[in-house]
Amino acid sequence: MRYAAEQKTETRARLLAAVGRAFRRAGFGGVGVDALAKEAGMTSGAFYGHFKSKDAAFEAAAVQGLEELRDAVLAMQADGDDWLERFMAFYLSVRLFGPAEESCGLQSLTADVTRASPAIKAQYQAALDQVIGAMAVGLGDRGKALGLLALLSGGVTLARSVANGDVQRDMAKALLDQARALAAA
Repeated sequence: MRYAAEQKTETRARLLAAVGRAFRRAGFGGVGVDALAKEAGMTSGAFYGHFKSKDAAFEAAAVQGLEELRDAVLAMQADGDDWLERFMAFYLSVRLFGPAEESCGLQSLTADVTRASPAIKAQYQAALDQVIGAMAVGLGDRGKALGLLALLSGGVTLARSVANGDVQRDMAKALLDQARALAAA
């Protein structure tokens, strides 16, 4: 049976969201195609109808994660001059203390990208450059954009790696203080 193009697009979007959640939660090495398909409520055969491999699914999820970050930055910028403060507060709360599967793709998928193929790295770099560009427009400085993204994503990664909530909160406060200082410099 043939499916309408719209249904195939919706199914792929649902699958990509599920794949992104699974990779954020378990990492590339911690989940296989069967688990990725199950996360989306479909068979492995249906998975292969949308992605030729687990690598292709990972690439799509990693790029989509950065596109979501870019879109969030642009939306916050469009919503007022205090965008950076709101962005940092959100990043250091929801993205830090929320479930792993809801974490930021920049923070949660980058370590796996470092071990990925050159082709995946190239696609990731292109998407990351768009995030940096969006931040740079709002900050007026590409170096600040790079520094803030590195500080926030690296800091959230470090804070998520400890079990003590008080330590995590201390890290989040220190990160916010340093991010504000960097932005003001």
